[in-house]
Amino acid sequence: MSPRNDALSPRRREILSAATTVLARSGNRGLTHRAVDRAAGLPEGSSSAYFRTRDALLGALGKFVADRLAADVAALGTRLACCPGDHERAVAEVSTLFSQWLEQPDLLAARLELTVAATRDARLAERFTQWREDLVGMVRDVLADAGNDPGSAEALVAALDGVLLASLLLPPDRRGAFVASSVDLLLAGFDPGQGQG
Repeated sequence: MSPRNDALSPRRREILSAATTVLARSGNRGLTHRAVDRAAGLPEGSSSAYFRTRDALLGALGKFVADRLAADVAALGTRLACCPGDHERAVAEVSTLFSQWLEQPDLLAARLELTVAATRDARLAERFTQWREDLVGMVRDVLADAGNDPGSAEALVAALDGVLLASLLLPPDRRGAFVASSVDLLLAGFDPGQGQG
């Protein structure tokens, strides 16, 4: 079993951060030990000393990216649990998280690449399925606590995922407003009490 992100050595973290950038910018085919070493500014052979095969590197990278996103989602869940039913606070919290992620476009692009790779790799699929189930579970709890239908959690997560993807295609100066208005619209659609006076 690979270590959790907070238990990674500084060198492993450095290599996986560089691998995130390589995957985001060069795609799955561009993810090689040599490219990661170059991106990290390390001597050739450094990343393969820690992750012997490309599969080992890809598997560790999948866990690294999923764990980073899961930690952010868990923190969001904690903040939202403090204010059940507060639509404005929920919009602000989700929009803030999305804005933070959009400031790390390599992380989001790597997640997209890994999601596609997971359709062909059972180990990656297991990690990303778990991350998504945890996310849907958190959204389900937040909806239930607010008195909304928790059965719509999966659809809401999918819709919010679409907002993130669409945001990546916009010029950076338009992303914040697009995210805020889209999140507001989506959360209002899943809150039957929203907009009633």
